[in-house]
Amino acid sequence: MTIPPVFRLVVRNFASNLDPLTVLIRFGQPAITIIVLGTMFSTIISSSATGGGSYTAFLVPGMVAFQMITGGVVSGNLFWLDRRWAMTEQIFSGPFRRSEYLGGLVLTTLLFALVGVGVMILAGLPFIGIPALSPLAIGTVLFTVALGSIFFAGLLIALGSRLRSANAYFTIQSFLQLFVIFLSTVYYPITSSTPKLLAVIFYGNPLTYAADTIRDAFAGTLGLGDVVGLGVLGGLAAVAFGAAAWGFRDLDLGPIQ
Repeated sequence: MTIPPVFRLVVRNFASNLDPLTVLIRFGQPAITIIVLGTMFSTIISSSATGGGSYTAFLVPGMVAFQMITGGVVSGNLFWLDRRWAMTEQIFSGPFRRSEYLGGLVLTTLLFALVGVGVMILAGLPFIGIPALSPLAIGTVLFTVALGSIFFAGLLIALGSRLRSANAYFTIQSFLQLFVIFLSTVYYPITSSTPKLLAVIFYGNPLTYAADTIRDAFAGTLGLGDVVGLGVLGGLAAVAFGAAAWGFRDLDLGPIQ
């Protein structure tokens, strides 16, 4: 039986990202965040600020949403390093089309993100127990993470297809990652005391829509606002994926720094 090219590329992508240090950083750091912040902040943040539940119950869905960035960063970095070490030339000269390579990156993104979702839920079990998620809620969580993962992967791949400097790429990637994470509702809610300018920035952040939708799925309070949030994420994912595909059309395979 011949393995389809896309899946062969996914196996190759996972093999290059499953060393112990990478696994610890990608999944261990967010899990430790849940344990540390869940332990420390639950005693000082009132339930009224987090919608009636504990701070950990607020944080875990946010860290689940955070996994869509993890998956996107994995594929974005992998693509950049492939360009840096001339692996794209070798892959494209073999039995792989550009569309298959891009598809392999996106599928790798989704799988990494879904593994991260499982790790975050396991890390939160001692604090929040087993979430009572309905089939609709489970589907919403997975669909939200998938859309967000495609958006961030497409954005970073499109960025990596245009930049030729490692310093520029990783500086922009780090800035975007910090900006998206800390100016969202992953770690803290928007309240009446939130400065208006910050609230506007928060609501312009796609991670906010993902975190709020997943939080509503965990709480069993999905509504029209979550449908709007998924629509926003879906539109952004389509644009980002289109930008990545466009970047592949005229990708410069020459050496980069």
